Amino acid sequence: MSLFQIAIGFLLLASWVARPFLYKPAAKYFKPEISSLFTSCWLLVGLAVTFPFLGHLLEFKGQNVLFSPYILISIYKGVTLFYLISMQQAINKNSTSSSVFLGFIALALGALVNNLFFHENLGLVKVVCIVCFGVLGFLFLQKGDAKRLSRKDLYYFIIVAVIMASYTVADHLAIPKVGWYAHLLVSSVAMFLTSIIYKSSKASLKVIFTNKTIIIAGIFYTLSEFFVIYASFNILPVSIVAVFLRLSTPIIMVISAVKYKEQDIKNQLGFGLAAIILALPIILG
Repeated sequence: MSLFQIAIGFLLLASWVARPFLYKPAAKYFKPEISSLFTSCWLLVGLAVTFPFLGHLLEFKGQNVLFSPYILISIYKGVTLFYLISMQQAINKNSTSSSVFLGFIALALGALVNNLFFHENLGLVKVVCIVCFGVLGFLFLQKGDAKRLSRKDLYYFIIVAVIMASYTVADHLAIPKVGWYAHLLVSSVAMFLTSIIYKSSKASLKVIFTNKTIIIAGIFYTLSEFFVIYASFNILPVSIVAVFLRLSTPIIMVISAVKYKEQDIKNQLGFGLAAIILALPIILG
């Protein structure tokens, strides 16, 4: 990789490290559903701003991709994103480490799902890594910061990991057919509408555009999302982007140990690094 690509990789890493900490105040002081609402709202603002430049991506081979049957997958992603972000924020309120560590469990599940649906050959190394992830996940629930989670939060932990894993299939099927822009647009609209249907009040909508903490978190999420997508398509291979993003987890866990007293540094770093080691063969193939 060039120095420019390495620099972009570390910027991606920094953006992913910042996310859960910017969302932490929202998790602490507002209902979890508010996070889904403001995330979708600020994504839609970002999409509206970029539409004059990227709106042409809604057409593929002369046809509007919004009428493609594959757009239903984008709707599925948007609806489930509402629940994913809400549940993840409920976890983040009590354990930031657990809210990011579950991404590794989802990675392993996603590899199994890909094998099931697309008959991708996992190979012995990947199978061993997935089995080890199962053991590591169990240990994290017993010895890691997840042991502090309530039964309800543990339920959320499992559900969020499963939903994340399902996006492996959703993105694999939808993006080649409708493109990333339409996929992001429709999923954001679906998430917003689900948030509104979920009895979000006018007061909630007001908070999104008046509360400084919420505004910063929403704008940062939107900018970092576009940055990750752009880097994946134009600067770095998708697998390398995934590596940089996953490297954020042990950093987040160590910061959480210091800032929020979530276990000790040794415990957090041990689980984070073990997960990275197991994740690399799955990501890089």
